[in-house]
Amino acid sequence: MANPPLPGRTPALRVLDASVPATPLLQGRVLLHENARFVPQMRAPLDDDLGGIVMTGEKAGERAYQLRASGYDGAMLIDTTAYKTHTATAEEPFFLDSGDLFGTVDTVLQLQKARGASAALTPTGYIPPGASKVLETVIRQAQLIERADTVISLPLSTVWLTDEYISQLIAGCERIPHPKAITLFRQFNPMEQSKTVPANLRRLVAARPDIALLRSDLAALDAFVHGALFSGIGADSTSRHSIPPGEVTLVSNKKNPGPIYPYVLMPSLMTFKGTRSLARIYANDPPATCDCGVCEGRGLDRFNDPGREARRESENHNISTWSDWMLQSVARKPGLDRKTWWRDKCTAAVAQCALENQRLGLSANSKAGFSVPDHLRAWATLPLNP
Repeated sequence: MANPPLPGRTPALRVLDASVPATPLLQGRVLLHENARFVPQMRAPLDDDLGGIVMTGEKAGERAYQLRASGYDGAMLIDTTAYKTHTATAEEPFFLDSGDLFGTVDTVLQLQKARGASAALTPTGYIPPGASKVLETVIRQAQLIERADTVISLPLSTVWLTDEYISQLIAGCERIPHPKAITLFRQFNPMEQSKTVPANLRRLVAARPDIALLRSDLAALDAFVHGALFSGIGADSTSRHSIPPGEVTLVSNKKNPGPIYPYVLMPSLMTFKGTRSLARIYANDPPATCDCGVCEGRGLDRFNDPGREARRESENHNISTWSDWMLQSVARKPGLDRKTWWRDKCTAAVAQCALENQRLGLSANSKAGFSVPDHLRAWATLPLNP
């Protein structure tokens, strides 16, 4: 493993000592959320010094242990996704296994470390919109945690990032002494909750130097560029977005779900697109190509297959693409230089969308061709400082 990129950073091996702080282990990283349904494997495109893994799902602890046993020595968090089934209440903000009579938050955190986590992530339940009493309880419980290795998970309805609640959220975060990892919940893309969400996310990470954004897509890079402590991008679509407990993903077809096809990150457009849509769009035209280390100039329409091999290769393409962007971002000075680079990149992607539609003779809507996501347009036009 290469030397740590930040002065004083402790190598991200498994560390059982709860007194080893989480911040220097995670700072400056964009982590990959791996789906714990699958047996973990090494990801060649993932940068050792600037990346890491969040093992995500019910089997996260088991899979994390397997990954460590296979030789992985990078940064890693374990997210058992308690928020998928547990809604936080003022009485029970954290999810503890009801079958463990002696279970405490501390034992949950220590078990994560024993299974290979670099730092521990609290098993916080989903925090509904405007649930002020619940957030207050999470804050008070977090203040009681004396471990330095802990990151406080805040699985929030995206409504908390609207103008009505953002100031309350920032004030609450200021009272939590540990690093805080935000996960946003909403059907479809959280950045589309309202026009103010992209700006308010930037406002949040700018207000606190210890805020992270997990289980996201390219919003993780936007947050990182604008001051997030670290962030995380999902390997697949299910780990890039989260929905509240009890809800069914609206895009799913319960009567005839069919096979699941990959979603591919298009570098020039800075957007994820379903491979079936790409196959339709490029049916009679040369496809967009990619020069990343996985694609090496091949077309992006080649992943139109629900099989494991296509899924794995498409994910590695996605990782290689955003990892390259991460490397480009850290080559710029933090602050205005880095933010300007990101804004210009987003601006170029907005312009390229129209050019790609023009090349194909398609209209600019998602049913026919490519449309610019609202959040991408916001990233290209928002002021560089909130």
